[in-house]
Amino acid sequence: MERRIAKVLGVLLSAVFIISLASASFAADDFKKYGVRIRGIYIMPDESAKSLEAALGTKVNVKDAVTPELDLEYFVTKNFSAELVLALSKHDITVGGSDSGHVWLLPPSLFVKYHPLPNFIVSPYVGFGMNVVMPFDEKLNPNGLGNIPFKVDSSVGWAAKVGADIPIAKNVYLNLDAMYYNTETNMYVNGTKYNLDINPFILGTGIGVRF
Repeated sequence: MERRIAKVLGVLLSAVFIISLASASFAADDFKKYGVRIRGIYIMPDESAKSLEAALGTKVNVKDAVTPELDLEYFVTKNFSAELVLALSKHDITVGGSDSGHVWLLPPSLFVKYHPLPNFIVSPYVGFGMNVVMPFDEKLNPNGLGNIPFKVDSSVGWAAKVGADIPIAKNVYLNLDAMYYNTETNMYVNGTKYNLDINPFILGTGIGVRF
């Protein structure tokens, strides 16, 4: 999974830079400091729960999710910006291939982004920052045998992204990007502590405005 993520990020980064460099026209030189985006994102956890799997003798999965996202961005200069990413997602949990519960994740993240070609029609960027993942409403009910005490700790980790903004109207942009969150935490099942690494790879697209 990690190698596949690295390859996808490499291809995306190469593509947005090539498209930008190939653009014959330039965007209007009208610097706007603030940006707001509404996006849809597809979250693909690269989960690892080896200690629990060893105890149960079966595979534990945190399933993919689709959810809306809100981005708030402030441009310090044309080339550098700070971005707050807000989303909320519900992930079903399977044990041995059977639906066995779920967990809600609130993962606000803050990025510092670099925009190397801010005046090009296709304006690529790369970003690096941190995320805080706050789980809640955890439920675990394997094989319908009743709820088992289940809790997931909050976590703090690093995050990275690559993407591009493409103007579609005055001060309105189509956005495409990919993100990776380092999310390593612990969970408690029936009072026993186990490792849980979620580490999601996220693809997103949406519409933004600058003002």
